[in-house]
Order: sequence, then C-alpha cells, then structure tokens
Amino acid sequence: MFFKNKGPFKLSYIKSKCEISNINFDGKINDIKALNDAKKNDISFLDNSKYIKSLHSTSAGYCVLKEKHAKHLPSTCKPIISQSPLNDFIKISILFYPDARYDKHSNSYLSKGQLKKKYKKVKFGNNTNISKNVIIGHNTTIGNNVIIESGCNIGNNVIVNSNAIIKNTHIGNNSIISFGCVIGKIGFGYKLINNKIEIIPHIGQVIVGNNCNIGSYCVIDRGSFSNTKIGNNTSLDNHVHIAHNTEIGENCFIQEDNTLQPFTKIGNNVVMWAGNHIGHHGVIHDHVFFTSHVVLSGHCDVGAFSWFGVNSTIRDGLTIGEGTFVAAGALVTKDTTQWRGQLGAPAREFKDSLELNP
Repeated sequence: MFFKNKGPFKLSYIKSKCEISNINFDGKINDIKALNDAKKNDISFLDNSKYIKSLHSTSAGYCVLKEKHAKHLPSTCKPIISQSPLNDFIKISILFYPDARYDKHSNSYLSKGQLKKKYKKVKFGNNTNISKNVIIGHNTTIGNNVIIESGCNIGNNVIVNSNAIIKNTHIGNNSIISFGCVIGKIGFGYKLINNKIEIIPHIGQVIVGNNCNIGSYCVIDRGSFSNTKIGNNTSLDNHVHIAHNTEIGENCFIQEDNTLQPFTKIGNNVVMWAGNHIGHHGVIHDHVFFTSHVVLSGHCDVGAFSWFGVNSTIRDGLTIGEGTFVAAGALVTKDTTQWRGQLGAPAREFKDSLELNP
C-alpha cells in the first residue's frame, strides 16, 4: 500500500465525521475497497445498477448503496442506505486516505553512494532521484533525471529512460519505459459534494506487466479504489493517455495519441492505430481492431473480432456484436448484429462487401 490508512474507524465515528445519517448500527471498519476486493471488515459501495452482479459475491462487511439495491447483498454484508452512494463513499474514503488526493514528492532521496551500495547490479544516469523502499531488479538501467518514488517495484532487465516519473507503480521484467513518461499519478476524479468540489482519493496502483514497451511521454494514471493494469507483452506508442482504473490485456498494440478514459477494460490482442478516443466504462473484447480517429463513446460493449474504420463513431451504451465491421465514417446509433457490417451516417446494416464500393 502506497498511502497510509488512517483507520480503523468505528461506524459511529464515520457517521459523525462524514455526516451520513442512515447508519443505525455500529462496527469497526478496517479499510475501503472495491466490491470485488473487499473483505469482512471492509466497506465498499455500489452506485450503478450495471454492477449488481458484484454485490452477489462481495465479501465486504458493509456496503453503501441505494435502498433498492440492498436486496442483492449477501447476508454477510450490512447495507448502509444512501441517496448518493458515491458521494458518501468519497467522504468515507477521504477519512481513511486524506493523502491519496494529492501527488507529493519525497523529501528524501538516496545519494549516489547509497544507490551504488544498495543496487549493485543497476546502472544509474545523472541526477536520478530514487526514494527509500524502492525495489529495483538486476540488470536494470535508470536514465538521467528519473524520479522513482517510495514503494515502487521495478523488475529485472528494465530500461527507464530519462525524465520519467514513476510513483505508486509495479513494473514487470524486461519492460521499457521511454523518455518523459509519467506513471502512477492521481487520476482525474472530482465530485461536487455539498457545493464543494472534492478530489476523489486514488489509493490504487499502476501495474505494468512483463515485456511491455511504454512510449515517450505516455501518462498512466493510478486507480481510485482498485488498480490500473497493463498486461504482458503490450506496447504503447508515444503520447498515449491511460486513465485511472483502465485494464489492458496481453499482446495489445496501441499507437500514438490514443486516449483511454477511466474504467475501460480491453481484452487480449487488441490493436489501436493512431488518435482513437475510447470512452469511459467501455468493454472491448479480444482481437478487436481500431484504425485511426475512431470515437467509441462511454459504456459500450464491443464483441471480439470487431473492426472499426477511420473516423467512425459509436454512440454511448451500445452493444457491438462479435465480428462487426464498421466502415470508415460510419455513425453507429444502434446495437449491431454479429458478423454484419455497418455503413453510412446514420449507419445501416449491410451484408455484401460490394456495397462498400458501389
């Protein structure tokens, strides 16, 4: 854990400090967690009915949610009824992790002598700033002006090029972090609560797998209540932005200037050419191919083996059937049928490739 947990707290204390009225029982809370990660004495939340399935299997002891969703909780989890579950959970999370709302640099970095003594099989450039409690594997190279903050874990045979900033991050073996990357910064998460804009704590990490290649000037945000993940053998070109809580599978290839918004989940063997915009809370299954400048709006579910042409646009909340072919410039406004094509604006279904070249 990169941030200090100020708990545990009793529910009675949380009720008084966070001004949450609908707590009619007491108990000790150890931590805040996402539903899938929570344990017996942890508290979690549900704000969107789309994730009801996660309630059924959660091990959380307490859950902040709307009254209509309480019936889906297991008997081991006590409901805390709220009209605004996310707002109340943010207030609770600030109580547990007040420091996770900001990015702070360490006040203490190892000297050249300390680096040489601690990391005998690591090469360091000039003006590197490595905090205490950083793990760096054998045969790793750290470039000039690199900052690596406390708690990070850098694997074996890794290259971190000059001017990179790494915090709240685990990097696997044989990976390359190119020039000027920022990995593990706080994500863009804000909420208006009681007429005040609150910064949502981001207590998660960035986990980069083995054999990854992160291009120059990429920015990868750490997760809020869970982690941002990049799978093994995945490569990002320059200027890619990976927002908080995004999960990318293995063997993916993402070219320059792609933006992946928060809570996006991408499967294995996905290819994205330049300049695509992938909306928040989307799910992209395996073997999907995006050409350039595709706009996939939020909350879409894209079936495996789908293909998107240049400048195509998909409206929010759609289900794109497996094997869908979206022609260049198409505007898709409805769910699509498996293994069929979409052509035009607004898009219509076509079956014969001859329609692409009338």
